[in-house]
Amino acid sequence: MSDFLDIALSFPPVVFSFGLILVVLYWLTVVVGALDVDIVDVGGDAELDAGGGFWSAFGFGAVPFTVVLSLWITLGWIVTVLGASWIRGSDLFIPPAASGTAVLVAGIGVGMLGAKLLTGPLAKLFEDAPATAHADLVGKVCVVRTGTVTLDSGQAEITDEEGQLLLINVRRSPHEPDGIDDALFARHSKVVVFDYDEADRVFLVVPVAMPPEVAVAES
Repeated sequence: MSDFLDIALSFPPVVFSFGLILVVLYWLTVVVGALDVDIVDVGGDAELDAGGGFWSAFGFGAVPFTVVLSLWITLGWIVTVLGASWIRGSDLFIPPAASGTAVLVAGIGVGMLGAKLLTGPLAKLFEDAPATAHADLVGKVCVVRTGTVTLDSGQAEITDEEGQLLLINVRRSPHEPDGIDDALFARHSKVVVFDYDEADRVFLVVPVAMPPEVAVAES
């Protein structure tokens, strides 16, 4: 184990090692729902916007930037770790600077090539994804999947017109009436989408079961 850590933290694997840690943390936060991921807007933000023509020139334009970068870093890390291990175990004398640079270049190149090959099939998934309009989800009931929904964070599951289950970013409205219990926005609670915020690209929700006093106040 100590030998593996020594290689992983040496040059050039260390260039990818810290990036790999960030990749793992990113996808863990996505899995637990602590990080917002816009899945509905597949025609806009879900596609690769960062990098523009540079990334599109390599065929990455139809795949989210985070997916491409995650694959690139992971494959680059594997290549550099294997390359560094082979050089250490070989009987050849290669100056460390030269061998490290060669392995790093190989990691970057092979990582990019591997990411391109792997994102090819994934691109078809994004192309075939149903283009759900934001307006189609207004008025629908969804289920909270994060710990709670606040003015700044929250996600919920909702079923679109095609019967597809979507994970959307939801928020409480800053103009909601007073007296609404925070427990009505807890995990597994049912909320209703009543509007879409174009500026922040989030759906605004209210509880399905509004307190009687609040309902009276609204009327």
